[in-house]
Amino acid sequence: MLRSFLPTLAVTIALSLGALSCSTQKAPANPLPTESVRTATMNITPGIEVLARIALPDGFVPSADYPPMWLQAGKEIAIVGTHDGHAVIMGYSGASYRTARVIAEDGGVGAPDGRIIDLAASPDGMVLALAVTNTKENRLDVVIRDLISEGAANPVSSFDGDFESVSIGWLSEFTIPLALRAQPVAQPSTPPLAATPESTPAPLALASSGLYTINMSGVVTTGYLKLDCRMSQLSWAPDGLVAVGLGSKDTPAIIIDRAKESCQQLHGQAPIRVLDWAHDSKSFLYEETTPAVGTGVYRYDLASGLARLVAISSDAAAFVGTDQILALGSGALTFRAAQTAPGREVRAEVALSNPSGTETEVESLGFNSTPAMLAASSMTYTRTTDTAAIATFSPTTEGPMRKIVIYSVAPKTAFLVAFGPTRGDVALSWSPRGRYLAIIDGDAAAAALTIISPPQ
Repeated sequence: MLRSFLPTLAVTIALSLGALSCSTQKAPANPLPTESVRTATMNITPGIEVLARIALPDGFVPSADYPPMWLQAGKEIAIVGTHDGHAVIMGYSGASYRTARVIAEDGGVGAPDGRIIDLAASPDGMVLALAVTNTKENRLDVVIRDLISEGAANPVSSFDGDFESVSIGWLSEFTIPLALRAQPVAQPSTPPLAATPESTPAPLALASSGLYTINMSGVVTTGYLKLDCRMSQLSWAPDGLVAVGLGSKDTPAIIIDRAKESCQQLHGQAPIRVLDWAHDSKSFLYEETTPAVGTGVYRYDLASGLARLVAISSDAAAFVGTDQILALGSGALTFRAAQTAPGREVRAEVALSNPSGTETEVESLGFNSTPAMLAASSMTYTRTTDTAAIATFSPTTEGPMRKIVIYSVAPKTAFLVAFGPTRGDVALSWSPRGRYLAIIDGDAAAAALTIISPPQ
């Protein structure tokens, strides 16, 4: 099965609806129609162009771990989720993205004898890499699926053993990194009975924990880098030289440097979440939650090894422009206030700060939120159009209300594009050229893919 889904809101929150009355909002050039398109759980703001609205198969539960993937230069969108407990990757293409196919699934294409543990699309969106376990054979296969071909997926490398952590990605068009952490081998309580070479077959050479690189330019080769760190899910820098291991309850977060063939522990409370990488790969933003302090967003500089606080009680931030940081939060918050009163209303704001954090511009989004809601928000940014999409919440007397806000950085304008009572998860992603936004929302009761062309 795919790695576990991101948790939904852990606390009871109250929300509010209403059109976004944003201090930075500009009136649209054309009058807005009154008709609204419905996603699985939200209404699209009247006047927003909707390119497609597709109901996902009954019982299909989207995974919040994997946002919609724009494949084949935007001609196809892949949605990752589960159906009846099995991992499934659906593809939607053609006119209005209504031609559906199964790209890969447990027990089917890509994993006929196993389960899909992790996956990643190549940088050009033409190939999907899958990490597939075969429990009967005690083996992990790396499988590639040519997204243009209708043929079967092909295994390119195999690793014998049982693994408690598997992370796959892409370093370049032809290079796949695979981070493995093997399951601890239990020592027998009594010595094994003596056996002759004739009666006992030679044991399999099990794969070791560490970082593997699979090169597919010509003859397939697999390299290995043994590191003195426990592997976990990795987030790779754009240049493919550095990765951050997110860690887990019993595994610390780490920083891997392929050029130095080294790794070091990242001081903090694991697991963390990497929110974004700087365009030059020299720093990254991450979210960390600690019992003593609470949730915060930090900027980590690789050269100095120092982390700087960016936002309190927030899970939404991104690098924009020339190394600036855009973050969702509230200027009225302190860590103490966020922990002692997570349901207290505060003004929802976005802050744009310079690389050093010495200069910050703050803009109100025109509605209230709470520390708990801000900490459960998310942001995705497209450099092509310098625009961020923010999934957040605001309180009402009727229960949690989700809001998706588009924020254009240069003109400092915001617009509410979708709103509705909170149910299930939501995941967002921008098209390759940054013109369209894909929205996945819903749960096992009903889920949908909606593609809009938001104001920018």
